[in-house]
Amino acid sequence: MKHYKYLHNALLLFFLISILNLMMELPVLADPVFTIKPRFAGTWRTDNNFYKADENERTVYTYLYEPGIDVGFKTAKSYVSLDYTMNIFEYDDRDDPYPWQTGNQAEDDDYVGHTAFLDAKTKPFERLTIGLEDGFYYTRDPAQTDQFSNSIDRELYYVNRLTPIVYYDFNPIFAIGARYRNTKIDYDPRTHEDSVENRGIFDLIYSFNEKTSIDLEYQYWAKDFELTTSDYTSNQISLIIRNQFKYFFIEGGAGYHEREFDDPMLEDIDTFTYRIEITGQNPPAPEELVKSYISFISEWNFNDQYYGENYYEAHRLTLEAGHLFLKKITVNVEGYYQNSDYERTYGYTGNGEYKLREDHTYMIAGSLGYWFTDWLLFSVKAGYEKRNSNIDGYDYSNTFGLAKLDFRFNLGRKQLNNKYYKR
Repeated sequence: MKHYKYLHNALLLFFLISILNLMMELPVLADPVFTIKPRFAGTWRTDNNFYKADENERTVYTYLYEPGIDVGFKTAKSYVSLDYTMNIFEYDDRDDPYPWQTGNQAEDDDYVGHTAFLDAKTKPFERLTIGLEDGFYYTRDPAQTDQFSNSIDRELYYVNRLTPIVYYDFNPIFAIGARYRNTKIDYDPRTHEDSVENRGIFDLIYSFNEKTSIDLEYQYWAKDFELTTSDYTSNQISLIIRNQFKYFFIEGGAGYHEREFDDPMLEDIDTFTYRIEITGQNPPAPEELVKSYISFISEWNFNDQYYGENYYEAHRLTLEAGHLFLKKITVNVEGYYQNSDYERTYGYTGNGEYKLREDHTYMIAGSLGYWFTDWLLFSVKAGYEKRNSNIDGYDYSNTFGLAKLDFRFNLGRKQLNNKYYKR
């Protein structure tokens, strides 16, 4: 995979230059608009089982400081948005380590992380849209490696997902789309295997009207690990229906996923897949001041990122909801449940049986916030998370709470003809 080493940077530079060049040359119907939104958040958090251990729980305080900025540039046919946050983590161990944990203090994991998102789109012609999306994390959060992650590791790594996009509308009814996604995961220092994934996503879209469409989507990707874990290729096809109502958006899709391993000793795996999403808000989109919202997602598929061929079928349910009272008080609830049914990972149960591993993990949390001004929010949150496994040593439970001060300020939008508009 060495020949992919410079592919990411080359593609990123090429698409940025192309999009910016088109933005400079295209005629526009209105003046370009430039926006800057600086922000800062400070969070204190406590976990009574910070390392999510089956036994020997340890309480740790986390202090998180998040300076960030969102920069946007928009014309009549193009836009570029760059969102960056520095994540400064400091840990405070509230329990003395056990004798065998000497030198393993939580403070040793202090680090400065980074989160960045780039979104750029342009329409050089009426029916053609081209764009580039890029997401970058430098973190200890294992959830960023895979949407179905079941890991509790706290290793430091970066993950970058680069996605060039092309869509073409043949007419108001029929459109096609193509995306290429390069995902690079690199541990620092190397404690797990680094990996590279190259994925193609192709869509055939038929629109019944402005609010209802059907999408035949095909994905093909190759996952390459640098050490002993077997490389693999996946093929997935799905039929997806989307409908936008006044207050709700509904998406439902189902398909088939087949995964083939390069190691001839490993049996290929396959599964039925589905995804259902229901989201709603009041007032309806595109209003930004939302009084009420709800989001529910149910999905079934394989995980993509694991080591030693520890793959599983994941069934995940996610729910979020919130309401704004008296234009000042926010109340939110969130939670998820995931069943992870492993394909070839065995272990011993409590009664000594040797079985395939199966985990049930869930989390529930609630938060309460108060807007002092339209740019300053203070909130508190409490939650509980638990994993039940049929294999000894993989259970854990953790109670957590946090307090957060969130500062967000819009410096306004400035048009390039030097007119200034207040927020």
